Amino acid sequence: MINNPCSGLSKNNIELSDTLDAFSKHGYRVTVMSTTKPGDATEFAKNYTGEYDSIICRGGDGTFCEMMNGIMTLENKPDIGFVPAGTTNDFANTIGLSSHSQKAAQFIIEEPARPCDLGSFNGRYFTYVASFGAFTKCSYATSQKLKNKIGRLAYFYEAAKEVKDIKNVPMRCVVDGVEFEGNFMFGSISNSRTVGKIIHLDENTVCLNDGKFEVLFAENPGTVKGWLELAQCIINKNFEHKNIKFLQGSDIRIETLDGSKIPWTIDGEFAGDVSEVELKVHKHAFNLFRPPLSHEKDKAEQTV
Repeated sequence: MINNPCSGLSKNNIELSDTLDAFSKHGYRVTVMSTTKPGDATEFAKNYTGEYDSIICRGGDGTFCEMMNGIMTLENKPDIGFVPAGTTNDFANTIGLSSHSQKAAQFIIEEPARPCDLGSFNGRYFTYVASFGAFTKCSYATSQKLKNKIGRLAYFYEAAKEVKDIKNVPMRCVVDGVEFEGNFMFGSISNSRTVGKIIHLDENTVCLNDGKFEVLFAENPGTVKGWLELAQCIINKNFEHKNIKFLQGSDIRIETLDGSKIPWTIDGEFAGDVSEVELKVHKHAFNLFRPPLSHEKDKAEQTV
């Protein structure tokens, strides 16, 4: 178990104890490796996972992303479990995992591992989202101390500081051969039903293992009325708007037309300032202990 003791709110030690108790009662022998700095989860996964049958991440989305970058270096990948203990847990919410430690552990014990896709951002792996532009900085700029104190409200507090700095960036995008240009203030490439708890996608649209990610770009509408219309469309999961571009794809290339470098985040962590990005979907890259998706349930029912 790769454990991030700084993730989420308080009571971390108590919840870790409850998680270990759930596994030990079912005959598991658990080794806990706790992270102390960025990169530890990757190194632990890369150097030690060959000794174990399953690898469990206990932490937030960023910790899980770090761990998967280590897992992907292995020729024989173990089954992966996730006990969400972060502030937002977007990925865990998408796959239907409980944020209650014991329930999440019990699920790993009782359910099979199922295939999941993984994304890569200029060669670096990410689990559920790569994004740029308005309000994405707050995901990694928000202090851990503030997140521990007030939870998800910390992100909204940080986001409020960004409004005055929102800028449009001239960009060219190619998604599976479909090319388009625009002046975008925000963009996300995701495999999740939620992006930062603000954008919600239809669960019938998002599939974790179909080999495609959802691509969403938005332009600054420029007026208060335009902002209200745009916000309403996003709230209603309606992306048929002149300032929104929404499509699906597995091979995505993005570049700024003026050569400027812009900050990107992957799974809520800073990924660097870049002017060109290549994103790919790696279908069925790993097996995760997770509930069946709606299409998997339908297929099972048809088989029965």
